[in-house]
Amino acid sequence: MKKLLSFAGVSLLTSAFLDPLIQSGLDKPVPWARDFGMFLAGAACLYILVKYHRQL
Repeated sequence: MKKLLSFAGVSLLTSAFLDPLIQSGLDKPVPWARDFGMFLAGAACLYILVKYHRQL
């Protein structure tokens, strides 16, 4: 469970920060709602990982 939360948190946060760069490089509009959702999901995964680290 720790590895899943860690992988999900890091992957979602990284993609939330890199997606606007990729989209603007392709001359497409940046989907801010999707990026904000990915950021919140990644932050939630890392929050759960830190808050419940002893029980996981």
